[in-house]
Amino acid sequence: MTRFSGQPSRKTSLTGHTDEGDEVWIIRSISQKFYNCLGCHGPIEIGDEHVVVQYVGKYGGTEHSHWHQRCAEEILYSQIRGLRQVSARESTRDRLESRGRRPAGRRRRPR
Repeated sequence: MTRFSGQPSRKTSLTGHTDEGDEVWIIRSISQKFYNCLGCHGPIEIGDEHVVVQYVGKYGGTEHSHWHQRCAEEILYSQIRGLRQVSARESTRDRLESRGRRPAGRRRRPR
C-alpha cells in the first residue's frame, strides 16, 4: 500500500475503504470533551485538534473513533485503500449518517 501524505483540514476531509469494503472518513475536529486515542490509547484533551474516523458499513450503520493526527497518519492511513481528499462538506455528520442508512431490499455489490 502506498503511503498518503496529508492531513484533513477545515476545508478537506479524507476518505477511502477498508479491506472489508466499508467506507472510512477521516475528519479534522477539535475535542469538546475528553477522549482516548484508539491508536496509542493516550489522552485527547479538551480543545486538542485531532481526527474523527467515521466508518460507514457497506451493509449500513456507522461508528466512529477519535485519533491523534500523528497516530492516524502512522497507523491508520496504510490500512485504508484509495485514500483521497474530498471537500469537508461531504463529511458532515448528517451526510455520513444518511449514508449509513441503507434502504431494505437489494444491496449494491462492493467494488
